[in-house]
Amino acid sequence: MLQGENVMVSPTFRVRSIYDLSITKLILENLNYALVQPLPEQSRIFKVKEKIEPYDIEIQDVLEGYGISIEGDEEYVSAITVLLHKHFPNSIILQHPVQLHAVYNGTTVHVNNEKNLSVVDIGENINAILFGSNFHRGQKVVVQIKQLNIFEDQLPVCSTVIHFPGQSVILERDANFVRVSRKLPKTDRDNLFMLGKQLRPRDHGLIMRTSATKASQEAIQADIDQLVQRAEELDLLISGSSYGPGILQPGQTVAHALFVKDTKEKLTSIRSNVLPTIPQYHWFMSYSKELKLTTSFAEKISSEIDGTKLSPILKELILERDFAENSLMFLQEYRLTSPPQERILGQLSWSKDLLSIKRSFRSSRGIHFGLDVAIQQGDTSEIVTKEGSWSIHIKVYRDENTIGEIVKIITPLELSNGGKIRYIDLGLMLVKKNENVEVIDQGIINDLAEKEIISTEFKEKVSNLFDICQKKLAQNEETIIILSD
Repeated sequence: MLQGENVMVSPTFRVRSIYDLSITKLILENLNYALVQPLPEQSRIFKVKEKIEPYDIEIQDVLEGYGISIEGDEEYVSAITVLLHKHFPNSIILQHPVQLHAVYNGTTVHVNNEKNLSVVDIGENINAILFGSNFHRGQKVVVQIKQLNIFEDQLPVCSTVIHFPGQSVILERDANFVRVSRKLPKTDRDNLFMLGKQLRPRDHGLIMRTSATKASQEAIQADIDQLVQRAEELDLLISGSSYGPGILQPGQTVAHALFVKDTKEKLTSIRSNVLPTIPQYHWFMSYSKELKLTTSFAEKISSEIDGTKLSPILKELILERDFAENSLMFLQEYRLTSPPQERILGQLSWSKDLLSIKRSFRSSRGIHFGLDVAIQQGDTSEIVTKEGSWSIHIKVYRDENTIGEIVKIITPLELSNGGKIRYIDLGLMLVKKNENVEVIDQGIINDLAEKEIISTEFKEKVSNLFDICQKKLAQNEETIIILSD
């Protein structure tokens, strides 16, 4: 190498996810990124030493494994989201306009004493939730973003307590304490506490992270010095600002990638290329916390016992426990523009691999969803669907006559822990009453495509499936189930 030549340093990433091997393999093969802080299995498979090194990007699970979050510099996060859309066109990826840990000048625009929270305008037509009602409307506040929610109508959460996260420590502005991660054994906690007292800078609180146990005192001091510099820069920005709502100090870009059923199967296929595993591995791992250990055990012995035989046995045990005949079924419906919906659906009966969920209405209260028909005592409803279906077909009966039908387009339906059916509502619905079919398009699909939350391929697929459903409903097909490769 010539003297003075620049050395290119690869961005670094760490993965803490049930999808770790698949995601890591994709990134290493397609991006010039380096894996750091590997777990033992990652270290063995990808031949990376287990040591503490700083990371630029962190990937971890969200919604109990329904997807992942990707946190880091915008350039790095965007590169990974493009990669995911390329390999998994049916995935849904939301990149937030607000950055995690970013600090803003804000103005309190609403105070709710009953709920003990305030709403803060942080600029660019974005509001954030600030817990605590000891503020008044119009008050100027400096806040930091602490939490980003996946769904669009759920506001980010902020706080007036400002933290500066580092690799081995976290610095808190205008504080006076030392704390140590409670995940550590007592001896390690005691040692880090004494070191923290020695290194804590004046007028700052210091939180010693788990990773500090493997870092040298010099590395921890360097981490603290860098964070103190950021805190001093923020003080200058605050003193020199006009105090109108707006960003003072950037944070980390965050994207959430939601993996539908077929994407989980593709991720399992990638995993099987680096490690013997079982079919539907990622569906099992995302099913429940309790099932993770069983799934890991099944994978460990899959090299000795055929994994294709283990997977159906495990699936059968799940169906017997959570989806037995006449068991009560629940809905877990995610909506990208509103909070998730959870409610009781009715009793389950099986017809081969079709799920039929029936409910009887015992009182005359409310209206039937989507039909604008008042509920009468004795009305019944039936939901017919199938695992992996892009649609659910709902029929409502009165005196054994059909009074209306609804077909909703959804992401491929999954069975979930505790007798739930789980999917994402895509805002496309067909309503049939008196032989007339009404098309309801909330514009969600077009909006998602314009924002590049879904791929063009995903949009075209959903549009085609919607057309097929419309024809089937007009032709009075008994059961409308839409499957797609």
